[in-house]
Amino acid sequence: MRRALLRLAALAAVGALAFVGCSVESGPEPAGDPQMDEGAETLTVELDGSVAHAVRVDVSRVRVDIYDLAGDLQFSADYRAIEGQKPAVEWKLFHPAAAGESAPIAASGSLEVELEQLPALDGAITGAALIHAQVSRADSGVDYDNWGCDLLPGAYNGIISCGTKGGCCDVHDACFATYGCAAGSWTRPWDYAWQCSAICNAGAVACFTAGNPGPSVCCFRGNCGQPR
Repeated sequence: MRRALLRLAALAAVGALAFVGCSVESGPEPAGDPQMDEGAETLTVELDGSVAHAVRVDVSRVRVDIYDLAGDLQFSADYRAIEGQKPAVEWKLFHPAAAGESAPIAASGSLEVELEQLPALDGAITGAALIHAQVSRADSGVDYDNWGCDLLPGAYNGIISCGTKGGCCDVHDACFATYGCAAGSWTRPWDYAWQCSAICNAGAVACFTAGNPGPSVCCFRGNCGQPR
């Protein structure tokens, strides 16, 4: 939805959401050094100014870590499947680390998402990039409420909104309007109606992770990026 998804969405315009990057046999070790199954599936993807590394730790866990281009950890997301429950994603946003020290946590949270199973690695990265973008600007004081995917003005606005994930933004916007939500619900869900986090934000993560609803309605209205 935001700057962190620009590189992802540029490829979405030509069919399905894709990534700049490739599958690799090894990559940066996920933060927290989880015990991985031997030969664990991994995927490393270049985003817009950062690099995401995903690993299927085991049958019940997928981990995504997002680093800046200097290799410092910015964000992590853990997708976990617990028997009898919806899959959940736990996330952490990190402050820049001081030299020789671990990055301190700036914010954290969790969401139960409507997924039948743990996502594929590319989908996990898309969902993590969405959460990262949202929580990074959640308390900026800027009111994002434009048609489509609420990008800053520019050439990429129509590409993201009119790609395979554009409809996810429409549903999220409508959900926010219904329950009186705002961007702060990503990091401070207790300050808003419970639906803002449990339905609107969790639904957006599920849609960006595994859904492909098609273009936003703004593509047909010709008003992507304009205030609602």
